[in-house]
Amino acid sequence: MSLRPRRSLGFSSPAKQRKKAPQKTIPTRANRKRLPYYIKPGAAVEISSDEIGFRGSWYLGKVITTPSSDKEKCQVEYTRLFFDKEGTKPLKEVVDLSQLRPPAPPMSEREKKREIAIGDEVDAFYNDGWWEGDVTEVLGDGRFSVFFRCSKEQIQFKKDKLRFHREWVGGAWKPPLEDTEEEESEEDKVDNTEDEEEDILARVDLETTRATAKEMFSSGTIVEVSSDEEGFKGCWFAAKVVEPIGDDKFLVEYRDLREEDGVEPLKEVIDFLHIRPPPPRDEDKDFTVGDKINAFYNDGWWIGFVIEGMKGGTVGIHFRQSGEKMRFGRQGLRLHKDWVNGTWQLPPLKGGQIKREKVVSCSRNVRPKKAIEKQEFSIGTPVEVSSEEQGFEGSWFPAKLVEYRGNDKCVVEYDNLKAEDGKEPLREEVNVSEIRPQPVEQVMVCPFEKNDKVDALYNDGWWVGVIRKVLAKSSYLVYFENTQEMLKFHHSQLRLHQEWINGKWITNFKSQKA
Repeated sequence: MSLRPRRSLGFSSPAKQRKKAPQKTIPTRANRKRLPYYIKPGAAVEISSDEIGFRGSWYLGKVITTPSSDKEKCQVEYTRLFFDKEGTKPLKEVVDLSQLRPPAPPMSEREKKREIAIGDEVDAFYNDGWWEGDVTEVLGDGRFSVFFRCSKEQIQFKKDKLRFHREWVGGAWKPPLEDTEEEESEEDKVDNTEDEEEDILARVDLETTRATAKEMFSSGTIVEVSSDEEGFKGCWFAAKVVEPIGDDKFLVEYRDLREEDGVEPLKEVIDFLHIRPPPPRDEDKDFTVGDKINAFYNDGWWIGFVIEGMKGGTVGIHFRQSGEKMRFGRQGLRLHKDWVNGTWQLPPLKGGQIKREKVVSCSRNVRPKKAIEKQEFSIGTPVEVSSEEQGFEGSWFPAKLVEYRGNDKCVVEYDNLKAEDGKEPLREEVNVSEIRPQPVEQVMVCPFEKNDKVDALYNDGWWVGVIRKVLAKSSYLVYFENTQEMLKFHHSQLRLHQEWINGKWITNFKSQKA
């Protein structure tokens, strides 16, 4: 896959004109920089690349060295990528921790039987790597056309070269692996319901939660605080409120977490969605296999499932996010409860099954070749311009086509972005592959539904997101995968997501349910 970097015409870059996509509002926790469980010497990982032409692809390797306390990089070795042509010296490379994840789990038996449909997000195995794309055609005979947004290419694949796309977010796969139809032993039965965050979010009334937090959490109140940081999602840390800040935020001081000096308690500003009172104490009871519990570990309460009953005063716990199994004493455990709309709710206890991760054999050698022809637009045509700049992936900005420069370049003039003088519209030279006509407006009389893929109008551009919750008064919570951010939008600020493929608008896109 190929993509050339953009070049400006003496004006300021759109990166300086555009406001960044929503960023995480929770500051980094000074004393929580523990390495994910899969970052250890010899551990199998999948490795991504920021190199142009390889974005959106993953290759198998293993960790060689772990980072020091003041660095966020480690050394990896690729499984089948080599320094030499003979294939005797595996390629080693230093990468950021953000470029690593555990190997993607294989599809369950149920997913293998599931039909692949137009609009499904998939990973396609091509030239020894897994590439992210969308299914655009079902061709029959087990073949499918897959469109790659990064390179604007469309390539045909057989079903055995595809897997349903998943993202490694907050220490868990999204969407989670669908239940298998095969039975496993009793000791492996744990809860495997829909993703916990989505389940809770669907039941949360934001206005009720905000009002409850404002009323309950005054200065000095003992609370628990959660995090959306990668590797800490679903964990709750003990703290107390120092002071409320406005209607939505609180300054808290943690009980067990320290500042970088290791002495002073860590203080942090958090929003109303990440604070709750400590749950009520459980009555003394013996836990049983399948119970969903919280285990106190590394200064916080983590979600786990009982896989081994009380033996010698200890309980066997499985942590689904990390795949680890540990034993805890009764005093380090409590039944899991959800704080929803100002009340404590005990989720039903169900028996599920543990999904054991398997190593996926894949590596990288060459890039996919160009598979579609360039499409010409007339001068003056209203277009939208995409960007592969960091922070702007998945965004489109309205413009008009001014002129062509050779076969691969053209000049566009943005509708809403201004040049350095702040008066004249910004003009920029871009790759022809980065423009498309403006979508035909579709009047959405019916409301959007959960999991609809939409474009949200934000800071002068259209950003690809997914409806996560339908709110009152024609409003929605929209989740942006690239920034892992959730924002509220009115119906008038959204449009149904479309892809421009081979000269046609494809509107049949719906996100997989989490």
